[in-house]
Amino acid sequence: MGRATYVQLNVRLAPELAEQIGEIAQEEKLARTDVVRRLLSESVERWKLERAIRLYREGQITKARAAEVAGVPLYDMHDLIRQRGIPLHYSPDEAREDMRLILERVGLDPHAVLGV
Repeated sequence: MGRATYVQLNVRLAPELAEQIGEIAQEEKLARTDVVRRLLSESVERWKLERAIRLYREGQITKARAAEVAGVPLYDMHDLIRQRGIPLHYSPDEAREDMRLILERVGLDPHAVLGV
């Protein structure tokens, strides 16, 4: 397996934040760069999820599209929306989109099954 390629970014941090990253690195027995990489990755994933949920709540995207934007399974998105008490707006278009995604995930051609 090939080695991962990275892009170098130079970032200035407040001394307190750098100290906290050092503490995490020591606790986790990791290099500070690995801690920063992990924290940034988790933060980006969280941002994508929050953005997808906000767009769904505002009615700008369907639940299926929100799952795609967030990079999570449709069922997880449904649970997250329900847990946050966001009203489900389920239009016929969204039902078709959900069916398309489900059929594609199980390896079936949505056009052949749904006739669309």
